[in-house]
Amino acid sequence: MILRAAAVALLLVSSTARADADDDAARQALLAGLHAKIASCWAVPPDLPDTVKPVRVKFSLTRSGELDGSPSIDGPVAGDPATKAFAASAVRAVVRCAPYTELAGRASYDAWKTIVVTFNAPDL
Repeated sequence: MILRAAAVALLLVSSTARADADDDAARQALLAGLHAKIASCWAVPPDLPDTVKPVRVKFSLTRSGELDGSPSIDGPVAGDPATKAFAASAVRAVVRCAPYTELAGRASYDAWKTIVVTFNAPDL
């Protein structure tokens, strides 16, 4: 597997941090921190075809930043093996990066207890 840390490869598009964050700057810091951390843990499967669609991974956290249950794919995943491998790599990245203990200092628990991260195939 190839490790990719790419701003274009991983985008945080939604979380319970929508309007709950203390202010817009705190929300942006929260999203930027999560983006950097998860991107650094993501091993993108090699030779992804152009047909691989973005994948959303939803996960919940405890107050201490530990995963609360298993991350899940949020939405449909096409049946082709490449997309399934891509989705599995996204879930592994979220698990590999846990715990997310640094979030407590960035925003209130309600802002980050449930997160949805969108993974996009990088330009290889």
